Amino acid sequence: MKKTLYIFIFISCITPYLTLAQEAKKEEISKVLNDYFFLERENIHAHFDKDVFLTDEKVWFKGYLYHRKTGKPFYSCINIFANLIDDSGKVLDSQLLYGNMGTFSGSFQLQPDMPTGRYYVQFYTNWMNNFSEDESFVKEIRVINKNAPSLLNAPNYSQINIALHPEGGKLIAGVANSIGINVTDCNNRPVTVLEEAYLIDSQGTVLKTVAINDKGFGKFDYVPETGKVNTLKVKVNGTEHSQPLPYPQLTGIALEVNSFAMPGKTIVKVRTAKTDKNNNSLFLVAHKDEKSVIFDVKFDSGKNEEVLVINNTDLFEGLNTIRILDGNLNELANRVFYIYPKTNSNNINLSYTKDAQGNIELSGDVYAPNMNLSISMLPSNTLTVNEESDIYNSLLLAPYLYSSQGIAARNYLSDANRRNQYELDLFLMGKSSKYKWANIKSNPPSSTYTFDIGLALKGKINQNIPGSGKYKLRVSSLSGQLDEIVEIDNNNEFYLDHLILADSTKLDFILLKGDEKKEVKLYPQIFNNKRTYNKSYKPVASLCTDTNTAVAGQFPELPDYLAPTNATMLQEVKIEADPTRLKYKTAFGNSQLRPYKITETDSRSFFYITDLIRYHGFDVTINGGSVSITGRSVRTINGQKTTPMIYIDNIIVMDYDILFMMQTSDVDEFYVNQHATVPSVDNREGIIKIYMKKNISSKAKTKSPTSFMVAEGFSIIDTFKNSQYLSTTTKGFENFGIIGWEPIIATDEKGHFKVSMPYSQQDSVKVLIEGIGPDGRIISQVKTISLN
Repeated sequence: MKKTLYIFIFISCITPYLTLAQEAKKEEISKVLNDYFFLERENIHAHFDKDVFLTDEKVWFKGYLYHRKTGKPFYSCINIFANLIDDSGKVLDSQLLYGNMGTFSGSFQLQPDMPTGRYYVQFYTNWMNNFSEDESFVKEIRVINKNAPSLLNAPNYSQINIALHPEGGKLIAGVANSIGINVTDCNNRPVTVLEEAYLIDSQGTVLKTVAINDKGFGKFDYVPETGKVNTLKVKVNGTEHSQPLPYPQLTGIALEVNSFAMPGKTIVKVRTAKTDKNNNSLFLVAHKDEKSVIFDVKFDSGKNEEVLVINNTDLFEGLNTIRILDGNLNELANRVFYIYPKTNSNNINLSYTKDAQGNIELSGDVYAPNMNLSISMLPSNTLTVNEESDIYNSLLLAPYLYSSQGIAARNYLSDANRRNQYELDLFLMGKSSKYKWANIKSNPPSSTYTFDIGLALKGKINQNIPGSGKYKLRVSSLSGQLDEIVEIDNNNEFYLDHLILADSTKLDFILLKGDEKKEVKLYPQIFNNKRTYNKSYKPVASLCTDTNTAVAGQFPELPDYLAPTNATMLQEVKIEADPTRLKYKTAFGNSQLRPYKITETDSRSFFYITDLIRYHGFDVTINGGSVSITGRSVRTINGQKTTPMIYIDNIIVMDYDILFMMQTSDVDEFYVNQHATVPSVDNREGIIKIYMKKNISSKAKTKSPTSFMVAEGFSIIDTFKNSQYLSTTTKGFENFGIIGWEPIIATDEKGHFKVSMPYSQQDSVKVLIEGIGPDGRIISQVKTISLN
């Protein structure tokens, strides 16, 4: 009796210390995750007009920038780099792209001598260099040279891969294991398995039949025995293939996670090997980035299974990772799974009419205001679309996985029905987290690389300046919308940053001393326009036998062109029959603004553009060369006035001082809404858009300035120009042609949009729609519309 009492007293005394130790470990785990994911992370998705191109075509794209921590567009991301890469990893072309309010757009021109094959476009930022994981976005495209086509879409059966994925990472002997299956061809593309798979023993006895879906995914439960290795057999394309199961481990943890069987709950089963005596006290960590919940896992005496039922409200919408850690915070098992949001319906209603010119006017409702969309229209039987590449995959799955290839995520994430949840989970069983626990625990990233916002200009004046400190440097560019006066330091150096300058912009420099102007000799340099990515994409060399070489009559018909494909198209050449016609009225975001065509009367009444802005309801203050513009109403709690968002030729104005002395006579069109809502990270209300005349004559100067041409600035955005097809009714056009591409579309306050596309005499068309809203809502749908 006394012995029992002593034991009871001992346990009673030690329990609080054990509890405190457990809580300290949990705090340590939470801190490790917070430290590792402390820095902001940006993700990128690019919507391409199509996925298969002919040489000499342009590759058009619209990019979306996503802020991981907020789940919303990344408005402050400005500098985005894009590389076009061939299948050997060689960079063929590079661009600096301008991020504007969470999006960017551009194009790559393909060359006629490019060989048929797979190519890749990698998008990244300099900030991404801070992380050990690859946070860039890579898009695979296929290019066809008509002189050497190849059947790039056909499955390659020269090798069939049967991947077996024990849930949790290891196959544990003597306990029930859940094992995922993934069957792919030699290029790791999904293949269809028409029959069930079979688990057989060494004598050929069928132990279990396993259902495989049309994407090659399946799963089964299995209790492996030490010393016995069974085999899984699958029949693909009439041929049987087999894969032995891995040898079971004598120690470790087997996991089974189910987030869809019980509404609102996630069931986690943790099983430890019967021979393992070291797993008496474990931690289950469920996290998404730095957000985490941590549970104790303790096995009852004589048992080797613990079941935890977790409310989904305690987890995190999107992709979660479960990790089982021991008392020393070593990882024993992990698993990724998905928690669907409560509201998940993002269906698009789409209809069409034909206008007087025969064009197709698409009318759509996405039931979400101010969404930023892009649309591609192709023949309904096109061979140019890979539906696995969508914004759901890029922003919700791929950021957390080593590879998200093999699934059209829009088909599963846009509708949270039970079947979709089950099939998505089959896919995730075969995927592992991109974030290794060893890195998280011991190697948190640091902000070594900068978050670039525009370009930087630095230079040194190579002449003696009398009366040092009295001179300043004026840097101006009419086309670059720049007019800045900068200080010159004691080393005759100057610095100017946050510049938005297009490629080949001319900068003018002149010394100022009061009203005196003086020519200057200097050596300027541009920074932030070239950034090497330390994880440049390296395609995996294919070891597959080429079974898809085209022979005469086997390759799909190609389209015929009206004009030579290497003809140079003039950019934005317009003949205006009516000089008063508003050219930019239908441009992105202008539908909610009042438009004005600047007349001679306007130029006389409002000599400077700041006068016109003041007339339209804003307070404008000019002090020296500094310009301040605010709204006339107070919209903030602390009494501060709001400031408007101002654009010049669709480039956001970072500093209002550029408007100083800008003459209204140089402006072509003016758009304004004093009370327009602005999706931004700072205090903004009101939008002003200024479009400059294209033939502004240079103002006379007392002294000629020194000029400098900006090389490799932000890429100039071309207007989409389709290929000149000989006919749009041929099989070749149906296979590889494109009808229209519109990268800049905005929904109104009711979620409605309209867009016009040319009529191509097709009976039906395929419409690809993608986009994101200011609240982070994502849209990605493929619609087929009959035009009969």
